[in-house]
Amino acid sequence: MEIQDINKLRQKITFIVICGYILPVLLIYRQLVPFAWRFYLLIFAAVTIMAIARLDRFSGKELGFSKQNLQNSLRAIALPTLASAMMMVVYYTQNGSRIDNSAYSWSFYIFFVFLSSPLQEFLYRGFLFGIFTRAKLAVWLQILLSSFLYGLVHLIYKDIPTLILTSLTGLFWGFHYARYRNLYSVIISHSLLGAIAILVGLV
Repeated sequence: MEIQDINKLRQKITFIVICGYILPVLLIYRQLVPFAWRFYLLIFAAVTIMAIARLDRFSGKELGFSKQNLQNSLRAIALPTLASAMMMVVYYTQNGSRIDNSAYSWSFYIFFVFLSSPLQEFLYRGFLFGIFTRAKLAVWLQILLSSFLYGLVHLIYKDIPTLILTSLTGLFWGFHYARYRNLYSVIISHSLLGAIAILVGLV
């Protein structure tokens, strides 16, 4: 790919990031869009990005949907995920809930595990790393940008600990994904840790 083509792609990425990743967050944060619509925006953004990925002919492998490195990535992420889950449970038993999430029903957790988490990983790991790689961005920059954008989306909750925890977790998932390029393992980790964090009222 020539330098001119790379520059055009980077301009396109900038437009996608601003319109698809930053603007919706700011609209909700500034209450121009109701907070209750946040999951509708997530689904809309995911469908739009899927359309872009299809038009740009991204392969499943480029987006992390591959059996390649699956076993190694699952083994690598299992222990940190289980350790993090245990720490959250221990925190809850000693300190109780930090946030009251008792209003969430079992249907929310089904939605979170089977739809929200996979969509978030597609948006913030699969697609971003795929298009950043095409644009020849350094891996460390891919990790930082994807983690920043993933943390930023949690700004809508207006809770500093949630923002910090999700940003750090985004870095962990970003490092893992950069190494193994397998989205399935990160989806499993995200589904488990996210569901537990919400259940115990940590975020």
